[in-house]
Amino acid sequence: MDNLSEIVNYMQKKGARFADAREHLFREREIFTEDTRVEQIVEQDIDGTGVKVLYGNGWGYACTCAKDMDSLRAAADKALDLAKHADKCTDFKVELAAEPKHIAKFATKIKENPFDVKISEPVDALIEAGAIIRKVKDIIKANSNLVLRNMRKKYANTEGSRIETDIYTVLAEIDATARANGEVKSRHYLPSPMNAGYEYFRGTDLATNAARIAEQAREHCFAKSCESGPTTLILDPEHLSLTMHESVGHPSELDRVLGYEESCAGRSFATMDKLNNFKYGSELVNLVADNTLEGGLASIGYDDEGVECQKWHIVKDGILSGYGVCRELAHKMKMPRANGTTRATKYSDVPITRMPNLYLAPGKTPLTKEQLIADTESGIYIEGRGSFSIDQMRLNMQFGGDAFWEIKNGKITGMLKNVVYNAISYEFWRSCDAICGESEFRRAGFITCGKGDPMQAAQMTHGASPARFRNIMVRRAK
Repeated sequence: MDNLSEIVNYMQKKGARFADAREHLFREREIFTEDTRVEQIVEQDIDGTGVKVLYGNGWGYACTCAKDMDSLRAAADKALDLAKHADKCTDFKVELAAEPKHIAKFATKIKENPFDVKISEPVDALIEAGAIIRKVKDIIKANSNLVLRNMRKKYANTEGSRIETDIYTVLAEIDATARANGEVKSRHYLPSPMNAGYEYFRGTDLATNAARIAEQAREHCFAKSCESGPTTLILDPEHLSLTMHESVGHPSELDRVLGYEESCAGRSFATMDKLNNFKYGSELVNLVADNTLEGGLASIGYDDEGVECQKWHIVKDGILSGYGVCRELAHKMKMPRANGTTRATKYSDVPITRMPNLYLAPGKTPLTKEQLIADTESGIYIEGRGSFSIDQMRLNMQFGGDAFWEIKNGKITGMLKNVVYNAISYEFWRSCDAICGESEFRRAGFITCGKGDPMQAAQMTHGASPARFRNIMVRRAK
C-alpha cells in the first residue's frame, strides 16, 4: 500500500485533480472434464498495477506488471500525459461525486481456500458426476467444469482512501447430452455461483443432480413440440436470471443510457426522462440492485473508484427507479454519491460501470411453485438458461430455456421441446401477475458478462422466486 500512496501523492504534486492506483491480482483455476476424463486444466495468475489520472477535464490510464517504484512512476507519468492530451480535446467538464475517505479491508468469508485444496479432489468429483450421467440410456456426452477465482486488490486515491479487498469465487456446472428419437438434447445443472470458499463446492450435490439431468435430457428427446401462440409462462429463478440480466440489468447502466456504449454494445430504452414515472413492470415487480448481498458475485465491499458498495431499487413497485452510476455521471442524476458499480476485470482494464447484483424481490405472500402451477389453468413451465437475443435498445427480446414442461389444468403433463418466447422488455415485466414467496427464492449469476472495448468480463449475482407471466407469445423453434 505504501507504493500506491506514494504514486497518488506523486500525481497530486504534478497537478492532477484526482488520481488513484489499483494493485490487482487475478488468479483463476478452471477444470474441464469430458465423460470420465480430464479435458483440460487452465491456470492463470495476472498481477499488476493500474493508475488513473484526471487532469483538468481529461482522463488518462496506464498500467504495469512491474513492482518497482521506477516502473510505477513511469506508468503514472504516462497516465498523466494521456490525461493532459485528453484535456485539450474535451469540451465537457468532469464533475466527480463526493465519496467519504475509506480506510478499510473487505474479504469474502471462507472456511477453505480453494487454491489450497489438492486438485485431485475437484477432479474426482467432476469425473464421478460424468460417470453417473453416462450410465443413463441414450446419453452420448457428459461435460463438467469448475471455476475457482481469487481477486485481491489494493487501492489508494488522492482523497485519502486506502482499501484492501480479497474476493473468492466458485462456479461449477455439469451437462448431459442425449441422442434418441432422431433428436439431440442437452440439460445442465448450474448451482448458483458464489463468492465463497471451497466448502461451497463441497456442498453442491453433483451426484444426485447428475442422474436427474441425464434422465431429463433423454426425456427431452421424446417431448412433443410446443404450439405457437400467446400463453402463460412460469419461469424458474435460473431462467429469470438471464431475462433480467438482458432486459433490466444492461438497460439500467447509466453510461449505456447516455449513449457512451452505443458504438460497442448499443443503447437503452430506459432513458432518464422515464425515471420515476415509467411503468417498467406490474406493481408486483421490484428489481433490487444489491452489491451488499452476502456471497453475491458483485459484493466486493468497495468498487474500483473507492466507492462503498450499496443497495437500491432499479424498479420499485413496477416503476423505473434507478441506475448503476459511476462518480463521473452521478451529477447527471443529481445524485450526491455514486452507488459502487464501477469495476475492472484485470489490472490492465480501465474501470467501467458494471451491472450490480440484481434480483427480483419475492412476493409478499408465502406462495410455493407447486401452488403457482396449481393456480395456472394452462401454460408452460421453463427451467434454466438457453438461447437469447435482444436488440441494441434492449426492447425486442427472444429467449429459450434449458427444459420445458406443459401445464394443463394446474398440473405438469409432460415435457415440451423447441420452445422460444418473444416480448417487448417492459411489456414482459408488466405481464407478471404472481411471484412466489421468499422460501422459493434462489440465486443464479454470471462470471462472463461482456462489456467495454476492449472487452471485459464481469461477474454478478441474480436471483428470483418462480414467477408467472401472462399472454406471452411462444413460438416453435426450428
